[in-house]
Amino acid sequence: MAELPLLSNSAGNQLQAPTTDQSINYQCRPPPSPSLVVTSDNNHQVPEKRKIEKFDVDEKMEKVDIIGRITGKFGRWQLRSVFLIYLTKIPSSWFMACIIFTAPAARHGEFYCKPSENIVNQLTNQSSAHWQHIIKANKTDWISINHPNKEETADEEFAIDFCNVYADAEDHAKIYFHNHTHQHPWVRPHRNASIIPCDAFVHHTEYKSIITDYDLVCSRDILVATTQFFHLFGVLTGGLLAVNLLKIISPKRVMLFGMLAQIFCGNMTGQVSTYGLHVFFRSLSAVCCGQMYTAGQMIFSDITHGRPRTIITCLFEQFWSIGVILLPGLASFFSSWSHIYMAISMPTVLLIVALPWIPNSPRWLIEHGRIEEAKQILIESAQYNERMHLVPGNLDELLRQQSIDVKAAPPPAGWWTLWKGKGAVRNMICVHGAWMIYIVTYYGMLLNIRTFSRDHLEINTVVAALCEIAGVFIGLLLILYTEKKWLWSGIFNVLGAAVAYAVWFIPPKPSGDARVAVLMAISMVSKVAISSTLAMLTTCSTELVCEEKKKICAFSTVVWARIWLLTAPFVGATVVFGNWVPQTAMATLSIIGGFLTMGITSPRTIPKTKRNNLPTELSADVWTVNDHKTKIQM
Repeated sequence: MAELPLLSNSAGNQLQAPTTDQSINYQCRPPPSPSLVVTSDNNHQVPEKRKIEKFDVDEKMEKVDIIGRITGKFGRWQLRSVFLIYLTKIPSSWFMACIIFTAPAARHGEFYCKPSENIVNQLTNQSSAHWQHIIKANKTDWISINHPNKEETADEEFAIDFCNVYADAEDHAKIYFHNHTHQHPWVRPHRNASIIPCDAFVHHTEYKSIITDYDLVCSRDILVATTQFFHLFGVLTGGLLAVNLLKIISPKRVMLFGMLAQIFCGNMTGQVSTYGLHVFFRSLSAVCCGQMYTAGQMIFSDITHGRPRTIITCLFEQFWSIGVILLPGLASFFSSWSHIYMAISMPTVLLIVALPWIPNSPRWLIEHGRIEEAKQILIESAQYNERMHLVPGNLDELLRQQSIDVKAAPPPAGWWTLWKGKGAVRNMICVHGAWMIYIVTYYGMLLNIRTFSRDHLEINTVVAALCEIAGVFIGLLLILYTEKKWLWSGIFNVLGAAVAYAVWFIPPKPSGDARVAVLMAISMVSKVAISSTLAMLTTCSTELVCEEKKKICAFSTVVWARIWLLTAPFVGATVVFGNWVPQTAMATLSIIGGFLTMGITSPRTIPKTKRNNLPTELSADVWTVNDHKTKIQM
């Protein structure tokens, strides 16, 4: 989930506030309470349903939102558009999680120290390839003469230290292999020789990964986390770039540009020959992914309203998990990491083919004066949703008026206004702290499955993604049906983290598949809890502020989270201190996050509807004086 749009505004209304004096004091205004005009005459006719459906929740505001009236809250047109936008999450998840399969942890003994060029040049007058043949034929003896044994290790299989070599190993090689064939005896160096780290390795494994191509073992193992860092840095910069591009370029164009660039950069990521270029293009690929789903988020937020928008925003993350589920099957067809990058890049072509069925943002078009384009989108929506009877005859005039209102709107609220108001400081500290913790632990938990077992990477990845899906559904239920969603979410995370600590108490007896299953079961409880809370943060963070502050609140929390997300790969890198250190660190963070989540207070996302005994025509969202006059005339 950690790739979250910067323009998330699930609970906000898209209608701009009317023009006021430029010295604006942003205070949360109470919602208007329209009075109902009721007639005592019970013999008149009830107006047609068609007439009442013209009015929507957005009409409670002073200005009529013609876009919301025509498109409605949700319909078949929105379903098609939202589904296609959801698909942009799949390649985004592939590029983030592919590190699980492009850089599987090297097994002990799959590499050994490579002879230096100095050795090759001095030991034989023949080609370097011939010398490598000699080494390969005597691999076991070469490892024995070159690598020391590890101390304090009882298991013979892990006795050899493949990361270090004897300092005098080259001298022995010069003595016994100068101008001779590989049949000459190998002689061990003296045990009191000093030990130095190896700086180049020979890999003998069937699977070609970035670890084998770039020697990312031993002291260079941290570079695996570094490549993930640069991917996440691309996610951060891609979102910021998208926000600025959306000021002058339409969301659909930004999405198309991201798709085209992602195909190119993704393929280049797998084809370059140096680690530096690989990191560069991987970061650019993440920038492109960020543009795709940030623009998509803006589009579906503009064409949906109310409860459907809340559900759609929350479920957006499900397609991230679906992408993670598909990734193991996709990776299983290839034995090289470069082919995996090609495989995850090319399906974006299908999204480009489907782009004509994704609408542009009508609100963005109106804001930038492109009235005719917005009109065509609204008419298409009305036709597809069978709402043409709600399209007024003076649509052009209404759209022009709405464009004028939007352009004349006051400037957006500043960041400091988030901290003003009753309980604002506490809420902002808690929500920013929760974002920081759960975005790190969400990604950290997924990447940490690499430490459980390389033989079970595929099934473990699928299980982790299924737990993410379950967590999002739990979060959605808390959003829709509870008043104290933050409290329950915090308790859930504290309990899940407590279960994760149990990894230290697993007895050594379970082995093989049984042990991996126990490890996954223990860690995935916390994974579900983290996913549920992150879904709530994505959907409900803007509930903490009033309408004028929602956009800056969404921007602040997501950018803050993405900055801290850069540390997630290095939390996993603490595995060098022990297999369970990363999980323990993330469980501790989850407990802290749980208490921060409990400190958040916000109104119920979906207010309870009170039953009344009023006539059907009086149960509409808004009942105006004009409707009452129409009813009397009928």
